[in-house]
Amino acid sequence: MSIPAPLPTETVDLIVLTGGGDRPAAEALIGLYQQRIARFVIAQTGDASHYEDLCQTIFVKMMLGLRGLRSVERFEPWLFQIARNVCRDHLRSRSGWRRIFVAFKPEHETVPAPEPQQNSFAEIERGLERLPDAQRTILQFALGGDRSYEELAELSGSSVSAVKSRLHRARQNLRAIMLAGNVE
Repeated sequence: MSIPAPLPTETVDLIVLTGGGDRPAAEALIGLYQQRIARFVIAQTGDASHYEDLCQTIFVKMMLGLRGLRSVERFEPWLFQIARNVCRDHLRSRSGWRRIFVAFKPEHETVPAPEPQQNSFAEIERGLERLPDAQRTILQFALGGDRSYEELAELSGSSVSAVKSRLHRARQNLRAIMLAGNVE
């Protein structure tokens, strides 16, 4: 099992205080992770209209389960596992859902607009949509921040070798899709 990168002391203090029921610490901890969780939820569900409700559910589950967290250093992978499970439950509950990636919009105050890239964001989203779920998910985790393979393995619930393989295939497949111009 991999060991996640050490958290800053301030974050560890917030986690410990939140676990003890300190409301201002809980608000600060939620504020620290709010943007990342919101981006993750939108990317996972493709549903920008429900991300606030899903984020609230994630943070409520975080608050309820924080006392059972065995190691403060495992907080971030644990939080993203909660987020992944909430997103999966949301997608399962929608009847006849079709996975669609939604572009970040400026009117979502808590989610910044993407940086302009060589390909349009919409083209990349359509390319991502064509990837298999496992490849799409690991690529989203990798794009979500500067993480090691060990951290990606922890977040995805896979081995390091599986992460490397999926990430390599995902990048190759996305590159081939983009170069072929097959993003309908």
